[in-house]
Amino acid sequence: MKVLHDEPLKKHTSFRVGGPAKVFAIPADEEELQKLIAFLHEESLPFYILGNGTNLLVSDEGVDRVVVEIGKNLDQLTLLKEEGDTVTFRALAGTLLGKTASYAAKHHLTGMEALRGIPGTVGGAVTMNAGAYGTEIKDVLVSADVLTEKGELRTLSAEELDLGYRHSIIPEENYIVVSAVFRLKKGDDDAIQAAMQDFQQRRQDKQPLDKPSAGSTFKRPEGYFAGKLIEDTGLRGFRHGGAMVSEKHCGFVVTDGPATAREIYWLIGEIRKRVLLEQGVELTPEVKLWGKF
Repeated sequence: MKVLHDEPLKKHTSFRVGGPAKVFAIPADEEELQKLIAFLHEESLPFYILGNGTNLLVSDEGVDRVVVEIGKNLDQLTLLKEEGDTVTFRALAGTLLGKTASYAAKHHLTGMEALRGIPGTVGGAVTMNAGAYGTEIKDVLVSADVLTEKGELRTLSAEELDLGYRHSIIPEENYIVVSAVFRLKKGDDDAIQAAMQDFQQRRQDKQPLDKPSAGSTFKRPEGYFAGKLIEDTGLRGFRHGGAMVSEKHCGFVVTDGPATAREIYWLIGEIRKRVLLEQGVELTPEVKLWGKF
């Protein structure tokens, strides 16, 4: 296992800000991950699990916990079963969701086209039931292998995971996703490719992909769109230091030049306050916070 000390977390997050992790561990495979989690539990050492760092804001001071990276070492796709026009395959938690969607397309499978542009890992996607353009992980997920806090391996069906809008039981139970099994149907190659290109073009046209961000900053309030609420509050382009509300899509907080985590955190809080005061709607951040703010 590779272990680093005082590793700058800004190298591992899409916001590109954040202080160091006191201990940064990179398990070599599934077995090593399980042993590490069991060890951390036995020693009562608190830890964080890091995927692709695309939905995360780390404080400028960093974190004292052990950070366990589930990334390239747990990046694998395996075809499991083919029954008629239905195919089942397994993805390890560190596999990028975009790579997983491309794998499905390569095997003539439809159902994940809209998920290709989501930048996180399979583990993170299952944890938050990631979705886009009307498709969610729950639509294609069969089951997931998870580790408990004690390092015990369990297999949970999609139903047992209680997947809802940006929700699963995984954070509540402190589970760690090791792998996921997906089931898709065969489709028309031309239609699959056309759909993927269409979704990608929509993202390029509407989202600030050229600036560091953590994706959509807020969950969609019931009956509203976060970006529209923020725009109607007059906050398009509003900034604090190097953090700003995207002028391209107000649902994104981005960095424009050098920025600190504190500036991003302040801006998120100010957006929530102003939208609540002027629109009467409370916004809930999607972005996870690590460290002290």
